[in-house]
Amino acid sequence: MSELKLLEEKHPNAEGRRRFDNLVGVDRQKQVLLEELLLLLDPARLDAWRARHHRRGLPVADVARRRPPLVLLSGEVGTGKTALARAIGTPLAEALDTPIRVLETPSDIRGSGLVGEISARVTAAFSQARMLLGKSPGLLIMDEADDLATRRSQEQAHHEDRAGLNVLLKQLDQVGRDGQHLVVILVTNRPEVLDPAVRRRVSLHVAFTRPDESARRSMFAEILRGTDTDAAAVDRLAEMSERSPPFSSSDLFERVAPLALRLALRADRPFGHELLEEALGEVEPTPLLDERTS
Repeated sequence: MSELKLLEEKHPNAEGRRRFDNLVGVDRQKQVLLEELLLLLDPARLDAWRARHHRRGLPVADVARRRPPLVLLSGEVGTGKTALARAIGTPLAEALDTPIRVLETPSDIRGSGLVGEISARVTAAFSQARMLLGKSPGLLIMDEADDLATRRSQEQAHHEDRAGLNVLLKQLDQVGRDGQHLVVILVTNRPEVLDPAVRRRVSLHVAFTRPDESARRSMFAEILRGTDTDAAAVDRLAEMSERSPPFSSSDLFERVAPLALRLALRADRPFGHELLEEALGEVEPTPLLDERTS
């Protein structure tokens, strides 16, 4: 059985701030995730607000204070959910005015399929997170969460899957009882397959979609930052990039923009909106998840 080692990044740091700022088209997701994490990691903020405005008490605030420290980010591939989970640490640390650690389970969290391995590795992930954090605040990202939290009623869910899910639920409940400043962030492309017992424990579900025209406008403005491009050209790119299925943000940043850059290098000419228009004519959007699996 291979040893599990969590990935770790300390925040705040300049690279984390750059990554967070460069995530465009997901402003609402940024805001609600940051607000929720602040409430979960610093409940004293809620208490101070209640003392100022509701001195006679506010029962709903007590309910909010007892929510499980579990957040779910879901959406299509390439919509920015994992990138945001990894970058949120720096603005969160800045708002809390204290360093935090962002931990992440490795891609091989399930292991090699040995009997009892999933359960052992899930337990090890939480034990390691507790040890690394001590009394300090932190996040534990579990990407591809559907690999660990698939509904127990799924036909393909065998004994090991069910055992691993039960351990995950126990560990999530333990985090809530410990009072440790740890929030677990589950990331998945397929929220519908998650076990209801997991979804009941989620304090916030943030859904990510492929960018609409307004979001694409922000993305093209970011891609063209540093060039002499006017707003009309950016608007035209946002309109030209309307597709069915839509482009994902990673399509635009990791496929369209690099192709336009290669075209600029090939022709030894400045990077600009004309080359992005040409690249848009050559790149097809990534198929939707349902289309890829049908």
